[in-house]
Amino acid sequence: MNVLITGLTGLVGSHLAEYLLSQPGVKVFGFKRWRSDSATFRHLVGKIEIIEGDIEDRSSVERAIALSQPDRIFHLAAQSYPSESWDAPALTVQANVLGTINLLETVRHRSPNTAVHIAGSSAEYGFIRPEDCPIPETLPLRPLSPYGVSKVAQELLAYQYHVNFGLRTFITRSFNHIGPRQGERTAVQTFCKQVAEIEAGLRPPVVRVGNLTPRRDFTDVLDVCRALWLLMERGRPGEPYNLCSGNAPVIGDVLQLVLSKARVAVTIEQDPARLRPSDEPILLGDNTKLRTDTGWTPEISLSESLDRILAYWRSRLAEEAAARVPV
Repeated sequence: MNVLITGLTGLVGSHLAEYLLSQPGVKVFGFKRWRSDSATFRHLVGKIEIIEGDIEDRSSVERAIALSQPDRIFHLAAQSYPSESWDAPALTVQANVLGTINLLETVRHRSPNTAVHIAGSSAEYGFIRPEDCPIPETLPLRPLSPYGVSKVAQELLAYQYHVNFGLRTFITRSFNHIGPRQGERTAVQTFCKQVAEIEAGLRPPVVRVGNLTPRRDFTDVLDVCRALWLLMERGRPGEPYNLCSGNAPVIGDVLQLVLSKARVAVTIEQDPARLRPSDEPILLGDNTKLRTDTGWTPEISLSESLDRILAYWRSRLAEEAAARVPV
């Protein structure tokens, strides 16, 4: 079986490639932008086939499909930061919506039997009242950011191509995913990185934070990879599935858990630059549908995830420090 992953350099992309290599008979192809950093998948070089291009360029997508001849595609390439979408709404929509159209049109015309996973987001739900939680897939979509709007569009495209053209599209509404090798613009990563930098003496003992009052549903990336594979195996095409843990701690409590693992004492300071125009107060998902249809269940605790993320940042900073030492 040939499997193509778009967005190879992202958190889920690199970990999913590792997971797929453990599946018998699977050959993995990774699609990445020409200018993307290779640090997250450098350890995979020689184990997977890497195809360079851009999801916004139709010819690049066609080339990737022609070279990989995929039985399954996991479409993870995206502008994936809600905060960045406020500064670049047009670029967010272009990458996420046009990129998805390019992929689905290519599959439709060149590889119609290929199963395609489309990665949506909990940001599609937008404004959530406490009484709406845990959020079922039937809740109306009211996105509060350009990013959320772009993800609604991606999902509706996946549904439309399934109904109108018979493509086997599998849709997830992914809540917060966490793990090593993730971008630095998420709260958990910034907490852990700052702690590791303080421990290494690279910054004063102050952790700068944004809004600590929201509640978020976190799922470890290793659990996410298992869920995506099981969804392709057992899920229903054209239907959305919440991909979440079913627990939503307050961000401030997550910060305190990180600080409890710190090797030095620190203080907390709010940074106005880290505040967004709007923040959904709570995102707590109901994963009943995914569990029922696929047999999946999350296995990795938040504390275990934070241990792995802290270990990653400590190791990365140590490697960077060693690289700076003159020979």
